[in-house]
Amino acid sequence: MASVDPGSIAAKINALIDERWADEKPPGNAVIAKAIRDETGLSISTGYLWMLRTGQRGNPTGPRLQALARFFGKPPAYFLDDDVTNDDMELASALHSAGVRMIALRSNGLSERSQRAILDMIERAREIEQLDEERDKTPNDPSGRD
Repeated sequence: MASVDPGSIAAKINALIDERWADEKPPGNAVIAKAIRDETGLSISTGYLWMLRTGQRGNPTGPRLQALARFFGKPPAYFLDDDVTNDDMELASALHSAGVRMIALRSNGLSERSQRAILDMIERAREIEQLDEERDKTPNDPSGRD
């Protein structure tokens, strides 16, 4: 791949491809474009993917943007907004779950004390289900409740 601006759509797509095929050499654009079509039902051509990856096109819109977002599990804003952080992307991804949305919406308006109690219950459930083994190795609790 040619050198591209690190914040560009080309760099983002290439990084996502490298991440998706981290344990092996990524396939060519034709295979990736077919995988996108097969997994999302949305069309993206090999040539268009090549143009995006090399920076010759930099503003996917409509179905192509949706196809990329669905395939890589990112919100469409990931490709368009340089200010979208990993935390923003994780939140957007989590909010695709109806259960997560319901918890967030129903906790809105509760006192800080009640919200902390709910967070404690969620943290305990995650511990029981061993969802945060890497986080447990982190010395500081990000909630500030060390």
